[in-house]
Amino acid sequence: MRKLLRISSAFIILVSCNNATDKSVSSGVPLIDSIQSSTNHYCYENAGGTDSIRLSIDLVGTDVSGELLYAIRGKDRNEGSVHGEWFGDTLVLDYMYQSEGSLSSRQVVFIKQDSLLVEGYGASEEVDGKLRFVNRTELSFGSGIKLKEVNCDEPNAAPSTAASNTPIQVEQGSEVLYMYRWELKELNGTTIEEARRGQFFLLFTPGQVGRVSGKGGCNRISGNVELLENRGLKFGAIASTKMACPDMEQEAIFLKSLAKVNQWKIVNNVLYLQKDGSNLALFQSVTNK
Repeated sequence: MRKLLRISSAFIILVSCNNATDKSVSSGVPLIDSIQSSTNHYCYENAGGTDSIRLSIDLVGTDVSGELLYAIRGKDRNEGSVHGEWFGDTLVLDYMYQSEGSLSSRQVVFIKQDSLLVEGYGASEEVDGKLRFVNRTELSFGSGIKLKEVNCDEPNAAPSTAASNTPIQVEQGSEVLYMYRWELKELNGTTIEEARRGQFFLLFTPGQVGRVSGKGGCNRISGNVELLENRGLKFGAIASTKMACPDMEQEAIFLKSLAKVNQWKIVNNVLYLQKDGSNLALFQSVTNK
């Protein structure tokens, strides 16, 4: 019996040591809360018809962010950013887009049916300036837009038509921050190669708690962001996937720079992220065509 007790005690100590080891996670960048994920970028397009609808999303945990385009015959084209969450087979998104010269927001819901995403329709109401469904449980999906999953090609991005070569410097407000995807063009004074700029980008989504998502060169990122008075800006903890790529050094520098940011401004569709007035990172506004 004593021998059995000694063996049991040794087993408990061994398990406790193993558990303690599992909880020890080292990270070179304290800002990052790494999340293991293998496949986390998905693209969908309309399954039929002549209209063009495209949804591109990044998934970090259950958190979803990305871009959505509607180009429907007989209606105004609109595109913008989305942020939301998967709930079982249901994808619930807040869609921020430019419409008739102003920034608009509405809720979008898709349900997964086999290999398709089907958009839901139902009664809506305006809540805090945003259109939301009155009751998501009563949505109709039978005749909704159907999107099929497709391969995610390199984004066919084009710079904004704003005249960046004009000597007139036009400073823009926070509404512009939410209208575009922002691709990194300069980091700590070093110009990013044009071919690599699409690998470093940010998407901002407004709300009671602002959200930021994007890519840091290799890994997808997602977190909170707060806009403060006098062009102040503060990034919260940023979650990241945990994939290994050949050049991780520049990603680490990029994330450390985000952690230092305390100011922002947009001039001629170029986003400046700064520390006490000094530029840390410059981003060009980009839209998908």
